[in-house]
Amino acid sequence: MRISVIIAYHGETNYIMDCLASLAEQSYRDFEVIVVCDGCEEPDVSPFPELTIRFERAEAAGSVARMRNLGLERAEGEYLFFLDADDYIDTEMFEQMISAAVPDGVVYASIRHTWYSRKVHYDNGEELNRKNGMAKKDRFRGDCQNPYEFLVMRANGLQNVTILGMLIARSIVEQNKLRFDEEFRYFSDAPFLLQILAAAKDTVFCEESYYIKRKHNDPVNLPALVQVKDEENKIFEGMRMYSQYKHVVQKDADEVYFDYKFARFLVTRISLFLMKAKPGKREEIGECLKEALGKMGSGVDDRLDRYARQLVQYGKRGRVDKIAKKARGNARKQKMQTVFHSRSMMKRYIYRKILCKMKMIPDMVVFESFFGKNYSDSPKYIYEYLNETYPGTYKCVWVNTGKKLELPYGGKQVRRFSFRYFYYMARSRYFVFNGRQPRYFVKRKGSVFLETWHGTPLKKLVFDMDDVTSATPLYKEEVYKQTRAWDYLVAPNQFSEEIFRHAFMYDGNMLETGYPRNDILYRSDREQLTGEIKDELHIPRDKKVILYAPTWRDDEYYGHAKYKFTLMLDLDRMREELGEEYVVILRTHYFIADALDLSEYGGFAYNVSKYDDIARLYLISDVLITDYSSVFFDFANLRRPMLFFTYDLEKYRGVLRGFYMDVEEELPGPMLFDTEQVIDAIHHIEDIQKEYAHKYNKFCDKYCAWEDGHASEKVVNAVFRGE
Repeated sequence: MRISVIIAYHGETNYIMDCLASLAEQSYRDFEVIVVCDGCEEPDVSPFPELTIRFERAEAAGSVARMRNLGLERAEGEYLFFLDADDYIDTEMFEQMISAAVPDGVVYASIRHTWYSRKVHYDNGEELNRKNGMAKKDRFRGDCQNPYEFLVMRANGLQNVTILGMLIARSIVEQNKLRFDEEFRYFSDAPFLLQILAAAKDTVFCEESYYIKRKHNDPVNLPALVQVKDEENKIFEGMRMYSQYKHVVQKDADEVYFDYKFARFLVTRISLFLMKAKPGKREEIGECLKEALGKMGSGVDDRLDRYARQLVQYGKRGRVDKIAKKARGNARKQKMQTVFHSRSMMKRYIYRKILCKMKMIPDMVVFESFFGKNYSDSPKYIYEYLNETYPGTYKCVWVNTGKKLELPYGGKQVRRFSFRYFYYMARSRYFVFNGRQPRYFVKRKGSVFLETWHGTPLKKLVFDMDDVTSATPLYKEEVYKQTRAWDYLVAPNQFSEEIFRHAFMYDGNMLETGYPRNDILYRSDREQLTGEIKDELHIPRDKKVILYAPTWRDDEYYGHAKYKFTLMLDLDRMREELGEEYVVILRTHYFIADALDLSEYGGFAYNVSKYDDIARLYLISDVLITDYSSVFFDFANLRRPMLFFTYDLEKYRGVLRGFYMDVEEELPGPMLFDTEQVIDAIHHIEDIQKEYAHKYNKFCDKYCAWEDGHASEKVVNAVFRGE
């Protein structure tokens, strides 16, 4: 029995390869693939010669309904299977569904949702899904014999009622001349599916077959239909779809579950839209709502709370003004309950509603480095330049996490998320951060936000990442909103400027200055300063220093704010071979700073992960060992040797994150894969310097050309002095 797989393709080049790969690996082979292109170029299918693929072209900007109808007209198989280009399926799915298929019937599969690509999902995504609460299987009751009820039970809301994950006998479609309603954009599946279920002679649930529905973690550039901001049309379509359902089902089935879903649609979607809708639009919604709710049975009342029952009764009479008033009051009530029962929400409320309406202090500057964890990075050097060059001109406030920072020049300090913090965040004119601001930050008119960021990017950032595994799945949407508030963004080199533009989707002012944090590397008194820093860290002045600064890996995340770290360097072997001449200082990412215990290596290995300023560690280091951390871009300013301990190169490059550069081609030092290679390289460090001299010079020309020790001056002149 041949299956016709119909894929509506809108140009989702980031996703379609996963979709086709899942088809190419099917154990059941008797199927054809029809890809309907929506005014876009056909995807490259050369990696899948085993697939029988036919392309059809729909009109530009055609609806999903139109594209699927075109696929139906071209289908030749006995069964139909609709697959979205951004989804994929288990390798045994077709074999299991065909074995369960019945003539003139329908076979359901389970649906699981994920934010991840097929590779991540299959390599370690199941574990990630479990820990993040993402894995979701159909909530199918074994005693449910009503296909209409199951139609809604497998959906999370009306818009998610879907034809996906179903094997449909083509005879049902042809004998009843069924097609998708092309007037629907967001709810086109439901009316078609209702007709399928009404005509099907039997329905079967194939519990162990999984359709993997991929959510979109880039709702800015690649929004799924449920993420598209078009609430008005979604509301009208939802009401029309409900009316069609009631017409098809009539009274021959238990309708309570679907009625309940529509009542919730009224509470969570329609009522909120009515709160802001203009009078004319309200009246139009009222007529449609009155017609739809006039078909609702009374059996649903027992499932609704008092508030929902009131909205339903108002809707049945077309009293949308009453719905809007009731919804507004309910929203205020819920907001106040949240505010008065949550100290953090109360502070945010006061920040937005009261403090942000107070007069701005024109000479006040808020500084934050690594979310208040320390006094470091470019904000530190901008702060010091401001105070040295324009003493007393600016009122400076530093954000901390509760532990006092050692500040020169007597700046104020506030604990992050304290009431004083919100006061200064509301009233300051200037902000100097090296990371993202809070999501609820209010960008006031006339304020100036300077984003210095915290490194030349080696690993893919934000909108260049296919999968976001260690942050909220809506990370890209959050970053997009946050970067709209940046007035200036510091770029350390041309390479970074180009990446920042597309990775942050940033089109604001880019400061081509180099990093203020690297100014210290060009100081004339570096030798004297090096001795002082060694004394501060209790490192013998006569010992050479190896700085090991690994990055953190996305798979070292195992829960909210929880990270692990495994030290792959054998410190016992290094001490045995190098201890007479060298000491090792370890600087890990601040996420994993507490994961190291070096107590048994006293006098040889030092954990400096919590040392505020890594630039000062560069100064005392004779050799840098790193992997995929951006530290080597900054360390290169010193022209000292670097070794790259890349023991998990293929995994890191292929699964965790991609790279912006060809590391084998560009890195100005050898790539090493075990401790013995590292030790040997340090024994022959002078030979390595000579071997990589040309590549090192080329590297510096590309990544260090803007650095000259005056970045802080240039940034301050541009942002604070308007020069």
